[in-house]
Parts: sequence; C-alpha cells; structure tokens
Amino acid sequence: MTFRDAAVAWSLAAHEVLAECASGYGHFVTINEMAERVQEMSGIRTDAPTRTWMDAILRKVARRCHNAGEPPLTALCVKQNHKVGDSYKYVLELAHLPIPADLEVHAAYARWQCYAAYGADIPSDGGIPPLIPRNGGAPRRVTPAGVASTAKPDPEPRKAVCASCFTELPANGVCYYC
Repeated sequence: MTFRDAAVAWSLAAHEVLAECASGYGHFVTINEMAERVQEMSGIRTDAPTRTWMDAILRKVARRCHNAGEPPLTALCVKQNHKVGDSYKYVLELAHLPIPADLEVHAAYARWQCYAAYGADIPSDGGIPPLIPRNGGAPRRVTPAGVASTAKPDPEPRKAVCASCFTELPANGVCYYC
C-alpha cells in the first residue's frame, strides 16, 4: 500500500479520534496515542517512527476542518510534554493568521472552540480556554480503551533521617551509627 493511501485512511481515523476527544471538556490526546489509535482503527500499520508521518496526517485533518468550517481539531493533539507541535502552526497558515507569541494560549482557545462545537459539557460560566496541565492536575486523555484520567501519583512520604549523620532512621527512630 502506498503512503498516500495509508495517509488518507489514517487522516479519516484521526478526525474521528479527535472528534471523540472534543466531546469531553478538557480531553486531549498525545501524538503517540493518536498514532496507535489511527493504525488500530484503519487496520494499516507502519514500522516508521511516528515523527516521520504523523505531521502529514495532522495537516490533512487541519485542511479538512478548515475547508468544512469546523474548529481546528488538531489543537487537541499534543506532544508528550503536553504542548502543541509545530504542525499546529499549519492551522494558522490555513486561516492566514500570524503566528502568535504564545502558541499554547492560541491552542487553548482553539480547544475551547472544539469542545463547544462537539457538545462537551462546558462549565456553566462558559469556562476559560483550558491550558493542558504540564506538571500537576489530572489531565484527561483519549486512549484505545476510551477516556482515561492520568492523575499524578502521590509522592512517597519523606523518610526520617538522623539529625547528626543524615542516614535514614529505622522504624524505631533510633540511629545506630551515632
């Protein structure tokens, strides 16, 4: 199968995944999760690294959304660090808009448009465009099994240490070295 044929099937699947993602306020999907989902849904697999082909798929989805007057669903697809990739700039190019100083804020407004257009339960006050939390909170993702919360695990409590030699104390609290 040619890359062109595979890309068409993958972009159709990607649009479906992103539309599903947009139906839940605050939901998003990472590029690697998206790559796995579109291959699974289309039945077309590749051994090529995701970074070599996913940008082309997201561009196809961006063109489809732009031409159909839909909000830019590609704003819902982020890198592992929860930032939009360079492919998101293509959305702005299609709309003949300048690249803003803070691309993340622009993408947050675009995500909000997606949630509103696809019937997500937006807070009654209208909410604010959601930035995706990077080091806290519980971001929600679309995974092959559906929507999953990726809550950060609670940190382990700090162990008690001896005030003199700074070694970890045993359960009884008595330092055997001092």
